[in-house]
Amino acid sequence: LPADPDYMKAVKFVLAVPLASQGTPSGTLERSSRREGLCGQSPSLWTDDDTALIDLGAAGVILGALFSRSSFELLKSLPGEAPECRNIDRLMSWLIEECWGAYVAIHSNCQTGAVQILVDPSGLLPVYSTETGTHRIFATHPELLRQASGFQLRPSWPAVRAHLSRPNLRQRVTCLAGVSELAPGELVVARERHVSAKQIWRPEDFMPSRTRISCEEAAEQLREIATPILGAWARRLGRVAVAASGGVDSSLICAALAEAGQPFDCVTLATADPSGDERTYVRMIGDHLGVNIRDRIYDIRAVDPLVCVSAGLARPSRKTFMAAVDAALFDAGKSLEADVIFDGNGGDSLFCFLHSAAPLVDRLLCEGPGRGSVTTFVDLCHLTGCSMPTMMRAAAGRMFRRRSTGLWPADLRLLSGAFEQLDRTEPLSPWLETSGGCHPGKRDHLALMMRSQNQVNGLAAGGLPRFSPLMSQPLVEFCLGVPTWVWCAGGINRAPARAAFAADLPCDILDRVSKAGPDSFVRSIFDKHRHIYRDLLLEGLLARHGLLDREAVEAVLHLDFRSEGSLIYRLLDLVETENWARSWSS
Repeated sequence: LPADPDYMKAVKFVLAVPLASQGTPSGTLERSSRREGLCGQSPSLWTDDDTALIDLGAAGVILGALFSRSSFELLKSLPGEAPECRNIDRLMSWLIEECWGAYVAIHSNCQTGAVQILVDPSGLLPVYSTETGTHRIFATHPELLRQASGFQLRPSWPAVRAHLSRPNLRQRVTCLAGVSELAPGELVVARERHVSAKQIWRPEDFMPSRTRISCEEAAEQLREIATPILGAWARRLGRVAVAASGGVDSSLICAALAEAGQPFDCVTLATADPSGDERTYVRMIGDHLGVNIRDRIYDIRAVDPLVCVSAGLARPSRKTFMAAVDAALFDAGKSLEADVIFDGNGGDSLFCFLHSAAPLVDRLLCEGPGRGSVTTFVDLCHLTGCSMPTMMRAAAGRMFRRRSTGLWPADLRLLSGAFEQLDRTEPLSPWLETSGGCHPGKRDHLALMMRSQNQVNGLAAGGLPRFSPLMSQPLVEFCLGVPTWVWCAGGINRAPARAAFAADLPCDILDRVSKAGPDSFVRSIFDKHRHIYRDLLLEGLLARHGLLDREAVEAVLHLDFRSEGSLIYRLLDLVETENWARSWSS
């Protein structure tokens, strides 16, 4: 079926809520055709003409994509079984329990003037907020906050420092001064000068209730969930090109789309040298499933050392080399007349790609010593490549601690120590407060998913969009419910994900436990532009605000680009951050 063109664009909205009564306010949510001038006496909402919505009348609106959990159909209005809009608590719970997608629900209480905002649990539609002297403003994009508030957004240097210390941790406070992000699954209530929030989607509600589930059962259930979800997104977003790497995650997307009967093609990228060339494996998938393949070589000319690929974002969360990735993917996608590119981002995390003793400890705590725990012990030794005594010591250490530690150690390489006292963290998703019960390894699983939040592409993208469908709410909930030891069954990572579509994919794909990446290309970027990076960093904003260890940065700039890869990647993160800061400071 062709996609509905009304549902193919990026979601854009701005909501302005008065902090205090001004004159004689009305609690009704007013609709505006302009982004400017929203800050009036009553709550006011602007949406882009292309933003899909479900109109709740005077009660509010649901923006984005909302699917039924039972039918997997896109909802264009609330069904008869939905609670009445005036019973907001029941309605919000119903959305969480009976629906899924990438949406924001906004409700206005005409009696109290309070406005409630629910951000869907998937994280596929981020919402940011800021406060002026008179209003609290919410929007899908920082630039929309700027336009509505009239304020010039600037970097917050303590927040930039905190981001660089833990670049894989998405935090509630963004790197823009005064701008924060609403947590996925959070219900925010804005009433005059009081703003409160509570999590109504909680990961502890989906912890494993069954421990006697086999890898085969988990794989079958994963297949039954993934197929309609991928099919639903394809029907909504249009012609799909899958960014295929020949790995587990993108291959699962391909197989699920084929099973759902949705047409798609594949695009794949490769380095000019063999070290990052996976085209042979992607062609296997194309031949097996009968789909077209377009391949492109990373082009260093697409990377401008002075251009930020995180421009417009609230954080410098993208990587410098993504400029070449974007250019190549979009060129290949357009040649296939694709409307959207599906990527497997978040898959490793979703499918519990753990290399630790956590699954063994979980099984011992749930089942005690026995044949099952011995099997997991052997599986983990195969998976990690460590010796049996090493695994025993690791398991004993975790059993004694019971709670994971060091999930987010600070990375202070190339940074000065001047701001250490300000290096505080508040994760966007407060999931690590979950104990996991007799499954403490689930905190590690949750930490993995939190690490992927900066790489997920949702419905707020522009141009030919990239989208990360694996982070859909039903998939997240199912994967949380599978015990950690099932994911490493047979001594192979992500075992149920491999087995879910084993009948639909080549064996050579299913048996892969590693794949190549663009490392050589990234190193060549560093080598070509290092002279530009030197002036950019040592004379730039990061240095001026005391964030850099100048001597350490200078030393990295003289490294042989074929060695010390982690430091090269670290320096390129600083380059992206410098360019991002300049983009918001001009």
